[in-house]
Amino acid sequence: MGLRDRLRRLERDAGDLSGTLKMPDGTEVSYQRSEMFDALLAAIDGREHRLLPYLREAEPDTNKRMPGLIRALGGNEARGAQG
Repeated sequence: MGLRDRLRRLERDAGDLSGTLKMPDGTEVSYQRSEMFDALLAAIDGREHRLLPYLREAEPDTNKRMPGLIRALGGNEARGAQG
């Protein structure tokens, strides 16, 4: 099973992945299910996506499910940006 097949299975089994990221300054960034998967693919491929900067900075309680996975994939970059 290829990566895209696995991602499609994850998407199907994950339920509703739309939501809102809460930023440290109190702003909120909304996203749709398809955007989160596009962001995941971008993180895997080392590309940028509109959500990735927000995911790197989002409050920890919003890092459930896919946002947390994407942060983990970009861990080195996120740590480098913070310190």
